[in-house]
Amino acid sequence: MVLEKGQEGKLSSLFSLAWDFWWRRNQMIQEQKSIAVQQVIDYALSVQRSFIDLKQLQKPKVRAYYEWKPPPIDWLKLSVDGAVFGEINRAGVGFVLRDGKGDVLLAASEIEFEVKDAEPIELLAILRALQFCANMGIQRMMVESDCLMAVQVLNNEIETAVLDPLVQEIRKLQGVYVECKFQHVYRESNRVAHKLAQFTGNVEDISM
Repeated sequence: MVLEKGQEGKLSSLFSLAWDFWWRRNQMIQEQKSIAVQQVIDYALSVQRSFIDLKQLQKPKVRAYYEWKPPPIDWLKLSVDGAVFGEINRAGVGFVLRDGKGDVLLAASEIEFEVKDAEPIELLAILRALQFCANMGIQRMMVESDCLMAVQVLNNEIETAVLDPLVQEIRKLQGVYVECKFQHVYRESNRVAHKLAQFTGNVEDISM
């Protein structure tokens, strides 16, 4: 069977129909139940329709789940990410600051030459972003990262002595704000910061 691009849904439908026919066959053999052919076909088509309806229902919900979400009223949201480029002995951070309307207030990419591992660059991305925003008079800041480990460390959920110096520096900057929270998001919700971090492979210092 050959499917053209974009026809993957037909394959899923075929599998759902085949599974139903197989299950009905086993019922007939193992339980000695006699089922009319038309009943089997009708039920299989019903399964197919339910599968299609469910798939169409889930698509917008999945997209909405992964979309960037605005911060609460009177808060700003700082999305951050880090990237390591081992082949050119370079790392970089990217961050974007947005308000409750989704308007971009600041976006930047910055190179880091002293970091070679993924864990410290994610924390360093948070540190650099908070340093950049420290003198902007922001009262309430929500920081988002797609690195679960970094968020857990900053929320005192796990400990790591190796990264403690970075954590302590972030703690100091956290005190600049009336409130400053850290939360984890999936990579799909952090696409802008991710692209800004990746962009550091092409810049010489800081790009805003």
